[in-house]
Amino acid sequence: MTDNFDGEQSGAVLDERFELLSAYLDGEVKPTERKQVEALLANDAAFQNKYRQLQKMQHAFPRMVVPSSQSAEALSAGVFAKLDRQRNRKLGWIGGGAIAATLVAAVTGIGGLFGDNPQLQYAANKANIPAPMMVALNDPILAIPAKGDRVIELPMSSPEVNAD
Repeated sequence: MTDNFDGEQSGAVLDERFELLSAYLDGEVKPTERKQVEALLANDAAFQNKYRQLQKMQHAFPRMVVPSSQSAEALSAGVFAKLDRQRNRKLGWIGGGAIAATLVAAVTGIGGLFGDNPQLQYAANKANIPAPMMVALNDPILAIPAKGDRVIELPMSSPEVNAD
């Protein structure tokens, strides 16, 4: 099995070799580690390739343009302003949805009052027309006295009243 930067070796070994190469470029290695890196550079083409890439990056960093700096207060104010805009946008959608739902409910409610809703018509008719009193003649709860019969009034807790 080869030991290079192309992913054929375990990640721990590659990470260790990368750290060693990075420390070598920064001049932070011990003499024994320096000899190890130089031996790898002499024998491993992939290690040489990675060395050249890191060396180019190291030389490019000082020439990079640094963006104009702004104060921490201005940066934080910008971040919080963006968060406020996002929150207000979300609240706008929620509020708009609530208003739309209210309008739909109002329109359907008004349509129900003026439309042909049988339940509302039934309630309106019942309120205007008094219902006649109905008596069960075929199976009365108490015997209906005939004219001239003596009427006996029973208390409500009587077993004769509560008998089915």
